[in-house]
Amino acid sequence: MLVKLPDPMQREIEATVRLKAGESRVLDVLAVAEEVQLRFNDDNVALEDIAALVARLGAQSGCAVELDGV
Repeated sequence: MLVKLPDPMQREIEATVRLKAGESRVLDVLAVAEEVQLRFNDDNVALEDIAALVARLGAQSGCAVELDGV
């Protein structure tokens, strides 16, 4: 099921993924998702929903996506 994230959160995810993609070609999906979730703690959005968008945007940007944080 697709969950609609708040627009400010989506923009923040997009900006963060672009920034991380510029730093490294490997994107730690869970670390980025946790970082964004902390910034938007009041929105009460599940980490998995944020991580799904991070992974999709990371893959679209040509990054290798790391899912387990190891």
